[in-house]
Amino acid sequence: MTIMIYQTISTLLFVVAFIWLIRTRNPFVVGALLGGFLLFVFDWVWVGKHFFNATFHSGLIMMPGLDIHGQRYPWAVAFNWAVGFGLIPLLLSDRYYQRWSGALRAWHFPVVLAVAGIGVILLEEFLVSVLQVYTYHQAEHFLVWGVPWSNFWFGGGLMALPYFAFHYVQKWAPVNTHAGCSLFSENTWKAFFMAFAATWVSFYALYVMQIFWYSAAQPWVESGRVF
Repeated sequence: MTIMIYQTISTLLFVVAFIWLIRTRNPFVVGALLGGFLLFVFDWVWVGKHFFNATFHSGLIMMPGLDIHGQRYPWAVAFNWAVGFGLIPLLLSDRYYQRWSGALRAWHFPVVLAVAGIGVILLEEFLVSVLQVYTYHQAEHFLVWGVPWSNFWFGGGLMALPYFAFHYVQKWAPVNTHAGCSLFSENTWKAFFMAFAATWVSFYALYVMQIFWYSAAQPWVESGRVF
C-alpha cells in the first residue's frame, strides 16, 4: 500500500508540474523539467553494481523497453528526478537567488550545498528506510540508516549546482522567457537548451567526482545484480 501511495503522489506532482509548465509557456521551464526527467537514464546506469549498487522495490511500475538482465527502472523515480532536481532548483533560483545571495554573500554556495545535502539525505532516509522504494547494497560503514553518507555531497550538489547554473546561464546569455514556445522561434530553442544543458552539465560534473570516490572506496556488497 505504501508503495502505491508513493507512486501516486510522485505521479501527481509530476502531472501538476507538467500542467503548470504548459500554462507558463516558458521554454526555460520546459528545459529544466525535461532535463531533470531525462536524467533517469543516468540513474538507471548509476544504480548498477559498480556505482550505487541499488535495487528497486518489486511493486513499482516499471518503464517498458528498459530491461537488461532483469533490471528495470520505475516511472515514479523518474518523476522524482524531474521535480526534485529540475523544477525545484529552478523555482528556488528564480525566486530566492538574489535575496539569499545578498544575505549570505561568500557563504551562499556552502550554505545552499549543506542545506540541500541534508534535505536530500533526509528524504532518501524516508524513501529507503520507511517506504523501502529502493535499497543500497553497500557495506554498513558506508551507510547512514541505509543511505550512503557520500550522497550528502552528491545529492546536495544535484540540487545546488543546477540552482546556481540556472541563475548564471540566464545572466550570461539572457533570453525572453515570456515569448512563448513557438517551435519556429530561435528564442524557444535557446531557452530550452540553456536550461537543459545547465542541468546536465551540473550532473555530469558531479558524476565525474563521484566515480573517483567509488573507485577509491570500493563500498559494495553482493546485491544479486548482474550489471
